[in-house]
Amino acid sequence: MGSSQRTFPVSVIGAGKVGTTLAVLLRRAGYHIVSVVSRKKSSSRKLARLVRCTSFSDSPTNIHPSTRILLLATPEEAIPAIVDVVKKNASIDFTKLIVFHTSGTLTSDLLIPLKKRGAIVFSLHPIQTFPGASTLSAQLGRMKDVWYGFEGGRDALQFARRIVKSLGGRMVRIPKEEKILYHILCVFASNYSIALLGAVETLAGRVGNDLTLRQVMPLIRTSIENTFQMTPGKALTGPIARGSISTVRKHVQKLKKTDKRLAVLYRRLGIQALEMVKTRKSLSPKVIRQIQRIL
Repeated sequence: MGSSQRTFPVSVIGAGKVGTTLAVLLRRAGYHIVSVVSRKKSSSRKLARLVRCTSFSDSPTNIHPSTRILLLATPEEAIPAIVDVVKKNASIDFTKLIVFHTSGTLTSDLLIPLKKRGAIVFSLHPIQTFPGASTLSAQLGRMKDVWYGFEGGRDALQFARRIVKSLGGRMVRIPKEEKILYHILCVFASNYSIALLGAVETLAGRVGNDLTLRQVMPLIRTSIENTFQMTPGKALTGPIARGSISTVRKHVQKLKKTDKRLAVLYRRLGIQALEMVKTRKSLSPKVIRQIQRIL
């Protein structure tokens, strides 16, 4: 299909944060959006205006017949029903159709009914966060050089690569059998790192006075920068990395009295940190055993 892929008419199902962001990026890259579908017609109308599309609807039956690329950016539980509706669309030439969904957990197997009709199918998950409070302009600014997790067959690779390039991103292949593990990785990277900062904020409130998350921001930033400049193992510092048994014991004792929930979190993260320290072989087996008992 060559460089003409950008001229392929695109239909978007799902006008939430992900669908809106990707649709606008594709439009900016020169793709022609021919129809927008969303559960709420007001949402599909809003996105259609953004991408200069005249066809919008609240039903997947109304996909424009000229569609060559179909983007499904809906909640994952809605995908099977949408696929069931789309496969019955007699006006679409499935042998010329490329279909992908953006679910981080589900594979392209969901799209097999469309593949059986001749479509090329795959999943393409943006490795980025899309908070509801974020503005579209801010979200678009965060998409440069973002990686996309691709899962699908060889027949889909070239099309996925071109779409990702148009989105201003880069692509990494995810084995189908490890899609769930891949999404767990993303949850740890994004959701749980924020949950961890929530614990920092809670502790700052317990300390009191003027201490907030802002005062420890330089510490957080430097720790993250060091992790990417080195490795997590080399960047790790603190009492567990130093083998400070007395400090770790004091921490656990204090948290048990202050916040038992955070005490559990401290100990579990401490065990993970200790596993990382073990690979350095910088602490004696005796010190490691003592810290392990405390945790």
